Amino acid sequence: MLKRLILATALFAASASAQQNTDISGAEFSSGKADARLAALAKQAAADGKRLVITAPADWHKALAAKLRAGGHADVVLRDGFYENVLVRVEDKTEEPKPVAEKAAPRATPKATAAAPSAAPVAHEPVPATPAPAAVKSAPVVAAPTTPAPAPSAVPAAPVRSPASAVAPKPAATPIVDVEGIRTRLEQSLNGGRSARGTLAVASLQSGDTIYVDEPVRAVVRREGLKPELYWLDGDLDLRRVELKVAADNRYQVMSAIRGEGSLRSEFDTSRVLNVRVPADTAPVRATLERKINEGRGIADALATDKLRVGDIVYTGDAAAVVVRREGTDLHRYWLDGSIDLRQPGVQADGANKFRILSDTVR
Repeated sequence: MLKRLILATALFAASASAQQNTDISGAEFSSGKADARLAALAKQAAADGKRLVITAPADWHKALAAKLRAGGHADVVLRDGFYENVLVRVEDKTEEPKPVAEKAAPRATPKATAAAPSAAPVAHEPVPATPAPAAVKSAPVVAAPTTPAPAPSAVPAAPVRSPASAVAPKPAATPIVDVEGIRTRLEQSLNGGRSARGTLAVASLQSGDTIYVDEPVRAVVRREGLKPELYWLDGDLDLRRVELKVAADNRYQVMSAIRGEGSLRSEFDTSRVLNVRVPADTAPVRATLERKINEGRGIADALATDKLRVGDIVYTGDAAAVVVRREGTDLHRYWLDGSIDLRQPGVQADGANKFRILSDTVR
């Protein structure tokens, strides 16, 4: 009996150590059947000192964090995925370095640092507090230069105007924005009073980041592991770009990396009529979309634009587009064929080159 127990234990340990990747379908995740598996993975990763790298749709991240927290405080990295499933990979913590950020410049006014908790809780997306009015400092008034008196002239003097009309209006003083005050307020509302870790360049933004805008100050909250980190955004960024999704007033979700000139969201773009055809077998865009949307496998079927229906997701490329449709637990992919106005109410932009169909009558 003892030998059987030892053999069974060894087989179970070998199986557990070999399982480095776990694939959970969307149906299992939505029904709760995978909750115990996720909790067990988090518990095992915390005990082994491993990291869980999880790829899933962005709108599943909060629910995933809650399910993982039930198993323990494991180190978790959540990434945005194209497919409606959950892929869990177990790896050593040294395999994926954290992003390097510039050191934040010290401020003149010291403030108390909140004590870090022994176990960082799973962070839900922070909701900024209502910003207090920024302190406005009046600009110094510069005295106007004295105009020398005109030389005597034989021309008769002009009628004397009343004192009220003779006083020239002073230009309004330009208010000075208290940037340090705004940053302190954002640190209180978004980071529990802790100082920001540093700055992030626009090119370093990645899917899942959240941008908060307060006058000229732009803060970035990035989930690293199970807790959020605060950075200051450095550089110019047009908040109308398609890579940004409006989450609330003065808050934007980054859907993909910011590269090049880019394009604007449909409400700001006047040329959003999409004309696509099934690409040729040798067309580069065909290989690109099949690799990105279908894991490199070929897509054979086509779908006319008037056959689109609620729930379809359209991924666009260079004069080509792929439709991903869920039927039951299966995902089907089609080449889109025809023209469609991406500005109509039945089409919603969901990131860079990604659109969600909200109506069965889109044209």
